[in-house]
Amino acid sequence: MKIIIAIILCSSVLGNTLPSEQRKTNKSMQATLSPVQKYLQESSAVFYDSKRRVPFVYGTIVSSDGLILTKASELDEVEEFYIRIGAERYKEPNILKKNEIWDLALVKVEAEGLIPVKLDGSSEVALGTWTVSNGASDRKTRRPRPGIISANKREIKGGSPAVLGVGFRMEDDRITITKITEDSGADKAGLEKGDLIIGLDGKEVGDDKEFIELLKAKAAGEIVKLKIQRDEEVLELDVELMARHKLFGGPQSRNDSMSGDFSERRSSFPMVLQHETMLSARSVGGPLFTLDGRFLGMNIAAANRVEAFAIPVEHLSNVFSEMKTASGL
Repeated sequence: MKIIIAIILCSSVLGNTLPSEQRKTNKSMQATLSPVQKYLQESSAVFYDSKRRVPFVYGTIVSSDGLILTKASELDEVEEFYIRIGAERYKEPNILKKNEIWDLALVKVEAEGLIPVKLDGSSEVALGTWTVSNGASDRKTRRPRPGIISANKREIKGGSPAVLGVGFRMEDDRITITKITEDSGADKAGLEKGDLIIGLDGKEVGDDKEFIELLKAKAAGEIVKLKIQRDEEVLELDVELMARHKLFGGPQSRNDSMSGDFSERRSSFPMVLQHETMLSARSVGGPLFTLDGRFLGMNIAAANRVEAFAIPVEHLSNVFSEMKTASGL
């Protein structure tokens, strides 16, 4: 028994005291990542919860005059926030626009001379390419976290990000509500099982596919006017849409139970670049670089303890242009 205990203790000690050359934080690894740390330092913003004074998400600087993109759903979790870029603190950020489809928020701070990421690049890289994201952060320093590109770019399905809170199916060529989710917008508006959906915001709808497409263009928090038929009566009800991940939660798997702090919204993205990086919900929102400082995209979700998703730079550039125009800039 003593021999077994000694072996266990010895293994434990050795496991916690690896030689420096075998650690991912050794001097050689840090020297490799050091050049990229410069880009993280210049082009990352750190969002702080004003009440708790702790960082809760990162942002990617997209203009020299203070425009920042970040993960929109994380902003919903705090009442007030401030931003640090480098060591500079910005107390009154302004949320200009949100895009629910990509889970993006465009935020403005009063600043000049910032160094934005390059949005005119390409995300085309070979599988196995090394990447660098934001890891931990203190008041002044953004620390790099390495990873590798692990899958081809692809859509991450999951349905519309904004939902009514009903289940429905086609019955006798009519869209029939089969289920009402408790505390959803549909529940609060008084929808009932058996109601027939015949219109949305003044547009008549004839099948479930058409109805789903109309919903995809909507955002959480919007009030939609739903036209229904109940028995012989036609009603128009105002229904507030809710974020899918808030109402139903994300998809769960056995691996999730062993994963750490993954993002609540980690599905329903039109296109992502997947990389193997141990991020958390608090460390998404920032830029994804190659080892030579090439900007690949913006980290949008920590999918589980080892997988992360980034919006490819080509798509990020297009969405940013649309959000900027919609904001009147």
